[in-house]
Amino acid sequence: MKLFFERIYPYLLGLIASALWLRLQGTFPTGDSLLSATLTVSGIFVGFLATSKAILISMSSPIIEELKRSGYIEDLVSYIGQAIWVNLLFCSINVIGYFLNTQMEWYSLAWIGISVCAITTFIRVTHIMLKIFKYG
Repeated sequence: MKLFFERIYPYLLGLIASALWLRLQGTFPTGDSLLSATLTVSGIFVGFLATSKAILISMSSPIIEELKRSGYIEDLVSYIGQAIWVNLLFCSINVIGYFLNTQMEWYSLAWIGISVCAITTFIRVTHIMLKIFKYG
């Protein structure tokens, strides 16, 4: 059950955030400063995640060997890939915001859901990688 929750919680939290945004009738801030800031942050996340993937591939330690033996390495590589793609999607939704009216309901719902999903996929990978670095 724990692994199932670990796999879905970023997406589940993204859906919950969008539902809460809709329920609370949130309004997206005007101006481009939020889009610029979050575009920068998500780009940095993508770079960090790509570096983490390279480090993981090049590591040889007992913990990496144990991850490979247990089959969990496939999950970890999948998590890194998902985090990279979700953060690239978040970069894209921020760029799209420069050309659209960000006050449209569908845009703010998508932005909120994807932003929460992006940060939680990043946190999931970071949490696991820090454990590997600590014990590796």
